[in-house]
Amino acid sequence: MKVIVERHGGFAGLKRRGERDGASLSSEQHAALRQVMAAAPGAHDPGADRFTYRIEVHDDAGQQVVHVPESAMPASLAGIATE
Repeated sequence: MKVIVERHGGFAGLKRRGERDGASLSSEQHAALRQVMAAAPGAHDPGADRFTYRIEVHDDAGQQVVHVPESAMPASLAGIATE
């Protein structure tokens, strides 16, 4: 499994991207990933200068992409885009 996390928006509108192999994710990150992918919020946070995250998962079942507002993004996954 491969996990790609992109962060968009914010004050400067910069894009950050990180990628991890599923085997390197912690148990906390695996749990957060399952929760976010199942919930698939997709909505944007109200207010200016908020971040939006795009999570892309590639595994044996194919590819799945969700968009997560900053308020629903677990910090353990958000860190993948900024490390």
